[in-house]
Amino acid sequence: GWELGSRLSYFLWSTMPDQRLFELANSNELLKDEVLASEVERMLSDQRAERFIEQFTDQWLQLDRLDSIAVDLKRYPTFTEQLKTAFRKQTHALFARILNENTSVLQLIDSDIVMLNERLARHYGIPGVMGSKMRPVKVEAGHHRGGLVTHGSILLANSTGSDTHPIRRAVWIRDRLLNDPPLPPPPDVPTLEDADRNFRKLPIHEQLAFHREKPACNNCHKNLDPWGIALEDFNAMGLHEKPEKSGDSNNKGAKVVNSLPDGTELANEADLKQHLLQNNEAAFSRSFAVHLMTYALGRPIELTDRNSIMELTSAFKSDEYRLRNFITSIVLSRPFRTK
Repeated sequence: GWELGSRLSYFLWSTMPDQRLFELANSNELLKDEVLASEVERMLSDQRAERFIEQFTDQWLQLDRLDSIAVDLKRYPTFTEQLKTAFRKQTHALFARILNENTSVLQLIDSDIVMLNERLARHYGIPGVMGSKMRPVKVEAGHHRGGLVTHGSILLANSTGSDTHPIRRAVWIRDRLLNDPPLPPPPDVPTLEDADRNFRKLPIHEQLAFHREKPACNNCHKNLDPWGIALEDFNAMGLHEKPEKSGDSNNKGAKVVNSLPDGTELANEADLKQHLLQNNEAAFSRSFAVHLMTYALGRPIELTDRNSIMELTSAFKSDEYRLRNFITSIVLSRPFRTK
């Protein structure tokens, strides 16, 4: 009971147990399913659960990368640290809304609302939002918002701070959302940053085409590039920039038809989100389960956890991916209660 109370408290509050948990642990009441489930609900309703929201979201989505991104102020003179903070709070707020309303985590892929405050709405060009508090705003046609892949936090964290970086964005999607990170590149292949100056002047799709010419790179890049190029309409600051009307292949805004090996076209963020929902729902839900279980246990998932993950994911789907219920299921699971 004492160990379970401690694990539960550090999972949901990131601190030591309170007096009630101590009492339940001392009496062994905490070992009962109904008591444990009740404590999860109590703790998630407590203000201290904000620590779980922020710390799990930061860890899972790698939002700490924002701290190391040096934004090019010559290119983005209106950028401020206040905006970077708003980016991060937007992502926290979306996760918090899903948790508090016990709705589907598939809203992390796409949603008909976007969490905004005045500073962020002004940056995105969405009118009618006042005040510093994050609140839900209905996504309208032309907003190009809804879901994590359009959050400024994700787009900036996976950029250079000056320009987009489709490979970083692609790797992030494959790793964080699908738990399917690509293999590292062969040691003899230069990264996009290390290539010569003339190479860097080429539009990004031509740079990537160059990499695909190498047999050792092609197999990886054909399964990787489309995920990131689908977000090329968003600059490093997360702003949607319409493609220029030009046939010049050196024009960065020129649209590139982008297809996965199976022929699925990912021309823009709408195609990407649709593909994730329609063809990768199972992969996303299992990835989410693995990342959340890893955070809850404070250790990597092991082979012996496989059956539990499969059972949890199956129940997760049957419950329409409701987040609050899923957290209770993790706490009641064998791995959480035994090791």
